[in-house]
Amino acid sequence: MKKIAITLLLFLFSVPFYAQNVELDKLLGEQNAKMVESEMGIYKDADKTAYVRRVGNRLVAELENPLFEYQFHLVEDPSPNAFALPGGYLYVTTGLIPILESEDELACILGHEIIHSNNRHSVKQLKKSIFPKLLEIPGNLIGVIDEDLGALFNAPIETSNSLLFASYGRKSETEADEEGIRLAAKAGYNPNAMITALTRLSKTVEVATQQEEQKSYFNDHPYTPDRTKAIQSEIAELNMFVKEPVSSNFLNEFEGTLFGQSPGKGVVNENVFIHPDLDFYIEFPEKWTIDNQNAGITAYNNTQQSGIHVTLVNPTISPENSAKQFIENLKSEYKGKMTGSQLYQIGDKNGFLISFQDKTANATVYAYALWMPLNDKLFNIMGIATHQELKLLEQTVHSLRKLTAKEKNNVKVNRMHIVHAKEGETIESLSERTGNILTIDLTSVINAKTSKELLKRGEQIKIIKSYPY
Repeated sequence: MKKIAITLLLFLFSVPFYAQNVELDKLLGEQNAKMVESEMGIYKDADKTAYVRRVGNRLVAELENPLFEYQFHLVEDPSPNAFALPGGYLYVTTGLIPILESEDELACILGHEIIHSNNRHSVKQLKKSIFPKLLEIPGNLIGVIDEDLGALFNAPIETSNSLLFASYGRKSETEADEEGIRLAAKAGYNPNAMITALTRLSKTVEVATQQEEQKSYFNDHPYTPDRTKAIQSEIAELNMFVKEPVSSNFLNEFEGTLFGQSPGKGVVNENVFIHPDLDFYIEFPEKWTIDNQNAGITAYNNTQQSGIHVTLVNPTISPENSAKQFIENLKSEYKGKMTGSQLYQIGDKNGFLISFQDKTANATVYAYALWMPLNDKLFNIMGIATHQELKLLEQTVHSLRKLTAKEKNNVKVNRMHIVHAKEGETIESLSERTGNILTIDLTSVINAKTSKELLKRGEQIKIIKSYPY
């Protein structure tokens, strides 16, 4: 990671920034696109992805100077979001889809992200803060482990890369808003849809979190009312020529979309993580933050002074030989921090444990690397803790086991469906009739309705239904 960072650093300062040399964008985009695929997971639905791509390409066709060959993807993530990487990689999360009501809204959001990429906002932001952005240690448990001991654990914990959800600053966000709606208008979309999309997104977050948006709510975005007011002023200057949408029925394009967590990536329920496909259960300490990614699962306490990472490794190599390979690949200075290596038993399973110890300015830090077999698989569990929380690491490791039949049967997958209202129904009565599992308040807000509003016959309403996985 250090070598890559230094290479990029030298590259940045060897190329005049004003020159439109986009090789750095392409390099960063390609690297981070692989990380998105590994950590978040590309949503494998060819028809839905193709639709998003058609809308995106209609926008790109109106760019005066497209710098990249743009790629559009859906990703499995319950958070409502859209983001752009350098080099033309654009993503929409499955969590955003239920909030949108029209192709115009999707187009305005894609336009915003296209501008971020085409105006090179990510690279410009890196230019301003090159050292903290490129030289930070990914996955580092900040404030506890030093760089040397932390490097032992960085390889499997690459979950905090700053480019995945780049913070552009409000100036760049405003620029993306203004140029994005202009781009949408040129492509034949109604730019007013950006206002409805942003307002509904803000309201959805408020209802879901029970916290009203404040001016500091979105740190890198302007306050939504201020933002929509600025967009309205920009729209007043536009010439609009609305064209036929790509799809005649926007909502139907996303019928059956995943809602919430994908059980295929494992399910987090408070401090418990279960994986129905891999058939394992693990229980983390209460109130720890759990970060579930395709490449593994990480949990850490609120001070980030203790953490644990679980991933799968090659099961054809024994735990002891896996540990030996790990030790062989360590630099000599890291080997000097080892305090022991031994067989380690959990129930009737025999694993292998390596222990490390290091002192920081504030405390002694303990680290462990464990290889433990289960279900014909080999788990690699890495933990870091201060002395006060060592017992929590041990309890977490000893909770690892197979799922029970009941636990497997209780796993559900949720999907969005489009249903048609009956004359005079309300969101509440429609939900009862259709088996909608989403709260009335959230169902109302994502459909731009009130809970008591009388619906028209045939009106399309988004609901969520749950199925056995």
